[in-house]
Amino acid sequence: MDNFWEHEGWEQADPHLSKVRAMPFQRRFPFVPEKPGLYIVRGPRQIGKSSWLKTILSYHASRVPCFYLSCENIPDHLDLAEILKSVRDRKVVLLDEVNFVKDWDRAVKHEVDSGKTSMLVLTGSHAYDLTRGADRMPGRFGSGGEFELLPMGFDEFLAMREQAGWRGGERVEALRTYFRVGGFPTAVAEAGAGARRPRKAMATYLRWLTGDAAALGKQETYLKELLIQLAQTLQTPISLQTLAKKTRIGSHNTVQDYVALLEACFAVRTLYAVDLDSGAYRFKKEKKFYFTDPLLFWIALDLSGMAAPDNVEDRLAEMVAHEALSRRFGRFGYLRTKAGEIDFVCPKRWAVEVKWSAVPRDLSPAYKRLPLLDKTVWTHANFLTEFPHASPDRDLE
Repeated sequence: MDNFWEHEGWEQADPHLSKVRAMPFQRRFPFVPEKPGLYIVRGPRQIGKSSWLKTILSYHASRVPCFYLSCENIPDHLDLAEILKSVRDRKVVLLDEVNFVKDWDRAVKHEVDSGKTSMLVLTGSHAYDLTRGADRMPGRFGSGGEFELLPMGFDEFLAMREQAGWRGGERVEALRTYFRVGGFPTAVAEAGAGARRPRKAMATYLRWLTGDAAALGKQETYLKELLIQLAQTLQTPISLQTLAKKTRIGSHNTVQDYVALLEACFAVRTLYAVDLDSGAYRFKKEKKFYFTDPLLFWIALDLSGMAAPDNVEDRLAEMVAHEALSRRFGRFGYLRTKAGEIDFVCPKRWAVEVKWSAVPRDLSPAYKRLPLLDKTVWTHANFLTEFPHASPDRDLE
């Protein structure tokens, strides 16, 4: 096994760190862990998790004994357990893409319980697998925890473009640029100053989605058909049964499996209807599905072969708003009554309605009558700036 990090100057030749240096902007990673514990870092592929891990390795390798392993070729937890046992003398152990290892959590749990490993940092691209593994290790994180590395939100996107020396223009025009490009770092870099459509990045991320689907025994055709339908029905509540009928998937249960895959890959989030009186989420009602980044919407629309609809900016604004609120507040839903619909509602706390226009227009009676003091209409003037006053359910990612 090549301990490349023990060679002086290894960072200059490292492909991940070289790629970071070659970018027209330098995105800051959230932090470098220094205290003992178990750290689990989740996020989509091509987002920079491996580069973050190499940055951690670069920081610690000159200070304490370290070990780094890319897990793509490790077959199961037995092999991983043997490797972890053999490096117990290392103060920092870094495992990249651990979700490739079958039952990886069994090996990690055993190693953490041994008390012989000081700091263990894991990355992975499949949220469900990593979350399930983390759930099996309560009380074992020490000073660590679970973290996410996600595409850039609008403010970070704007900061990176400014760092690259690309003029942003007025805020509304900058938002339109974000709607076209999204926040995946390689897509932003490819789009450049002119914010051209990042075709290479689109192809890369589509291969990522279909590759993950194939690895889990899913059909590429079904996945693409579902992506198309999610793009075409963005903003609209829809049932799993309807999605099954609009595709060749056929079964609503199978549709749910594919939706769960997209959620696990950090590509889609599901928004449920809420009951305003009880505050309960109505999981059996029609759902709204949002892509987590504009680039994923354009990939899905490109698959359909259809031109962008006239109201595409309205759709993207609502989608971007949903992602920003999800990262800040966690759980909320949408409200649909005979008096109309409200885009985003946290029962008994707050509501946000998105109107991508200079002034609010066509507000539903449902919104006007909503008995909440903390309700906001996001327009061009205050989009992503006037958040609800309620305390976030979790810190911003």
